[in-house]
Amino acid sequence: MINDIEKKIRSEKAYKFVDKHGTTLWHYTDFNAIDGILNKKELWLSSTANVNDSKELIGFINNLKQSVLNCVSDDYEDKVYDIFNEINKHSIQENSFVFCTSKARNDAAQWERYADKGEGVAIAFDTENLFKLFFYNDFIMNEEYYTIDTKQHQICKLLVQYIQTNEIEGFSNLDGLIDNMILCAMLHKHESFSSEQEIRIAPFFVKEGDSHIQFKIGKVIKRVYVLDLEELCRKENMSVEDLIDYIVIAPKSQQNIEDLKYYCRNIGLNKLADKIIKSDCPLR
Repeated sequence: MINDIEKKIRSEKAYKFVDKHGTTLWHYTDFNAIDGILNKKELWLSSTANVNDSKELIGFINNLKQSVLNCVSDDYEDKVYDIFNEINKHSIQENSFVFCTSKARNDAAQWERYADKGEGVAIAFDTENLFKLFFYNDFIMNEEYYTIDTKQHQICKLLVQYIQTNEIEGFSNLDGLIDNMILCAMLHKHESFSSEQEIRIAPFFVKEGDSHIQFKIGKVIKRVYVLDLEELCRKENMSVEDLIDYIVIAPKSQQNIEDLKYYCRNIGLNKLADKIIKSDCPLR
């Protein structure tokens, strides 16, 4: 149980997050995925190996490597390569999974790209409750930064310091710095994705063999991190319905609103049944 002071601190942090990012965050998806969230009460986090940015993690790390090489003399080149070989080992051993929400609300490009080519659905999550659910349960919840330029990044400065002096300010060892660097890499994407306005949710460092790792079978077999959403909500004295402001049917979807309302009531989400709307985006 958390005390009143901790509750106040949590609320203040949540209010700041809402003030910065808005009262809702949208997750664009298809009806199969929304059934997993609403009916099965599961959240499927995608492996970064399967996201649409082909340089996810890699772009930031490669750019960081070049920035470090540019900052040190040739005498340290072998040490730089040894460190980045170790970084690559860590990134392989520690699986990265993400759940993506967006500040781009009712956005044509998002509907087309992520909601079954405009025929799917979106969940408008309540930002405050979503933040409270994840931020205090060993998950990252942060906005994406749309640059992989690392020459001014603090991680670059710390790596250069370690290479030249064998000292790392703020970290007890190199492994701690590498873990922090991988987390940073997860929050940086190429600038060409900036229109997505992504707020990313991700668990810390998932090891191979973690019981949450399962498989999703579609056109191909993909790894997913399956989170028991109902169990996590119970821990924070919430319900799944508390997380959702409303459901939005995509502009090109043939989904009947009354059928979707019936579906929600049938699975026990009576309050959500009254929070279903059709997008007015003129996408065709």
